[in-house]
Amino acid sequence: MKKKEKNPFFRILSLLFLLFISLYIALESGYYEAKVSKKTAMTEESIKKFEEDIKNGNPIDVNSYVYEEKKDFGNNTTDAAIFLGSKVENFMSNGITEIFDIVKSLFT
Repeated sequence: MKKKEKNPFFRILSLLFLLFISLYIALESGYYEAKVSKKTAMTEESIKKFEEDIKNGNPIDVNSYVYEEKKDFGNNTTDAAIFLGSKVENFMSNGITEIFDIVKSLFT
C-alpha cells in the first residue's frame, strides 16, 4: 500500500501555526515584558550609585545609570543585502521612470 504524500502547502501552514503558537505563549507568559523591563529598569547597584552621587554632589548623567545593551547585527550578509537593496531602489526609482518616458515618447 502506497503512503500518501503530504501537501507542501499544509507543511508550511503547520510550521507557521506552530511558530504563531510559540510566539503567542511567549507573549502571554510575560517573556517579552520581562526582557523590556530588564533593559529599562535600574539595577540595585545603579540606584545605590545614583544615591551616592546625589549625596556627594557629583554631576549626574542619567545614561550612566540606565542598563542599555546595544548589539551590532552587521555582517557580510547584511552588507550585501543593503547593497542589493540600494541597487533595486535605484532601478525602481530611475529605471522605471526612464522606461515610462520611452513608452510615452512612442505614443506622442
